[in-house]
Amino acid sequence: MAEASQPPTHLMSSHLRPFLLCASVALLAASCSVSPYTEGPSLGENPSALPLDYNAEIQNGQFFLGPEDRITLDVWQHTDLSRTYKVRNDGSVILPLVGKLHVGGETREQFEDQVTEAYGEYLVSPVLYVDVEFSPERKVTVLGEVNRTSVVTLLSPRTTVLDVIAQAGGIGEDGDRTGVLIARRVNGAMTVRHYDLEALFMPSDPNLRTDIPYVQSGDVVYVIHTWRSAYDDRLRTVSDSLRALIFAENAILNGPRVSDALTGDIR
Repeated sequence: MAEASQPPTHLMSSHLRPFLLCASVALLAASCSVSPYTEGPSLGENPSALPLDYNAEIQNGQFFLGPEDRITLDVWQHTDLSRTYKVRNDGSVILPLVGKLHVGGETREQFEDQVTEAYGEYLVSPVLYVDVEFSPERKVTVLGEVNRTSVVTLLSPRTTVLDVIAQAGGIGEDGDRTGVLIARRVNGAMTVRHYDLEALFMPSDPNLRTDIPYVQSGDVVYVIHTWRSAYDDRLRTVSDSLRALIFAENAILNGPRVSDALTGDIR
């Protein structure tokens, strides 16, 4: 009687196998999508998409003085005048003797000339040196598939996207060199632009010149997950899911039968 009430083993397995097949097909279909970042504009194309707010700084090769920058002034034989000053929010500094000077938008050399001229009204042939520590607020965030996610402080306006990626330890093993994104706030709205770094080293046209974009303060550089790695991850998910389903099937097939439990015939 107990044997007659047992569900046939081959029927149990046949009911589960269509489910396993459907699940695996659905997961594999999801894993076969192509990355939307494998094609797109290469470096230097459509530069108006990332307008630079400080073209003059890039051409000059250094930042202009601005709020929160720290200026160290060393006046020869005048230790009372040699100290560190912070640029105020209105772009000015207040110095002993000469008072308030507007320095916002000047280079270090221009400021040095301005201070030398101003102190020339009070000192005989003043000799001084100016050192500038630019505000750490000039920074770029590097995220995604890099070896070390980082917040990089900009020391020069001629800092490229390759520079900040290198400072973040380079692109990781799973990073997509054809899919580097730069997010920048333009006129109050966040703009995201895609760049293909492979175009630098393997251009489709060897005569085509590609430019490496400069980053700006506040940019977010993001290296996406390569589609091959995403495919491998999804394939592992499929494999893990199948193993779990097969384990569940074996557990059902090899577990105590309901009829055995009712008759107490469990060994």
